[in-house]
Amino acid sequence: MPSAACLSILIPVYNYDIAALLKVLNNQCNALKKEPHIEIIVLDDGSQQKYNNQTVAAAIDRVRYIESAENKGRAATRNQLIKEATGKYLLFLDADMQPDKDDFIQQYLQQAEKHADVVCGGISYQQNKDYSDDYAFYLYKSKRTEALPASQRNQSPLRYLFTSNILLRAECVEQIPFNTRFKDYGYEDIEWGIRLAEKYPLIHIDNSASHMGLVSRQQVFERMRASSRNFALLLSLHPDFFSKSSAARLAACLQYLPDFLLTFTDGLCKGLFTYLENNRLLFYVFQLDKVIRLSQELKNRRL
Repeated sequence: MPSAACLSILIPVYNYDIAALLKVLNNQCNALKKEPHIEIIVLDDGSQQKYNNQTVAAAIDRVRYIESAENKGRAATRNQLIKEATGKYLLFLDADMQPDKDDFIQQYLQQAEKHADVVCGGISYQQNKDYSDDYAFYLYKSKRTEALPASQRNQSPLRYLFTSNILLRAECVEQIPFNTRFKDYGYEDIEWGIRLAEKYPLIHIDNSASHMGLVSRQQVFERMRASSRNFALLLSLHPDFFSKSSAARLAACLQYLPDFLLTFTDGLCKGLFTYLENNRLLFYVFQLDKVIRLSQELKNRRL
């Protein structure tokens, strides 16, 4: 059994090269003037592409590398990481993130010293230099909905809770695991955040990490369409969320429209998203189709 840590950095991995991330984290830990015991736990969730992750991890004493024989999904993987951790504080960091500041770890340790419960550091794209046209919409959308300063995120803390860069007191999450009913893509973090926020205050600080794993325009659209089932599950578990989500409120009304009209509108949005070039227009089409897909899912659950 490993000795207890002050901080456990938890990294779920699926088909991604984490060598650069592990190097940055280890260097920052080594640079601390009075280094507490910090462990880094990597859990590979059944990746087909292993890269050189295990070899890189084995060369760093503080890293524990665990492999799952099969892909268990985002919720189950994070639950296992929580069980493996020994730290009083847990830092979830996605494999495709890169800390933006040299004192990234130090800032979180300062929050731990203040006995904070849940601290969201934020997402940025400042280190990502891939400006190809295929990623333009993803960057446009993400900068509007995710990559925001702490002052803005703190106005609606739950809305901007992302598990890609978040510090939590271990006691907070031991009793609030991720819901493994969320099998497909999306919303398992939002559902988890809702339950967290019922018991603990959420704060946002400017301690961002850059998202390096950009997604193509078509991929982000298909992910959204695939996430409607999880969105509907979220709303069934937390009906009050309807009143807080404009998309959910609109979908609740549109579910009573005839099937042919919903299907036609969904097809129209899909076509427009393929051929439009203006990112602002694409964003509105994206949001409309999200509502349509959710209304169809709500209608299917009602029948």
